[in-house]
Amino acid sequence: MDNFEEIISQMPRLLMGLKGRSLVDRLDVSKNEIKGIYVFYENDNPIYVGRSKNIRNRLDQHCRNSSDHNSAPFAFNLAKEKYGLKFDKTDGMSRKQLSTLPAFDKLFTLEKERVSRMKIRYIEVPDPHVQTIFEVYVALMLETTKYNDFDTH
Repeated sequence: MDNFEEIISQMPRLLMGLKGRSLVDRLDVSKNEIKGIYVFYENDNPIYVGRSKNIRNRLDQHCRNSSDHNSAPFAFNLAKEKYGLKFDKTDGMSRKQLSTLPAFDKLFTLEKERVSRMKIRYIEVPDPHVQTIFEVYVALMLETTKYNDFDTH
């Protein structure tokens, strides 16, 4: 499916399908390979959107103790926010530099645990072009851009 207009026309229908799904625990997501979009919810509010070619595996990466800033970017950004509020010093620090600070690492671990307790909605979207556009569309429509900034790191 290479036609941009065709892809764009699918967005509202896919969003309705995603919103119609039940909120589930991360561990309730099928272990079968599902390609698509997932949304983390906290207190019934959407907070982060992601995409993957294997949703269950990707959700586990967000929460794993051994996950670093590349495999758990959502928890990393949550920790960065808390660290900045607590110590008022994240400006100019690289992700790698922050990761070496013991106080930051402790917050990062706590945030991975927090993410592991969040509820999930997900929808299968096998086409990678549709997935890419839908991820941005969902983040904008659900207003999760605080943590979905789509900036490169």
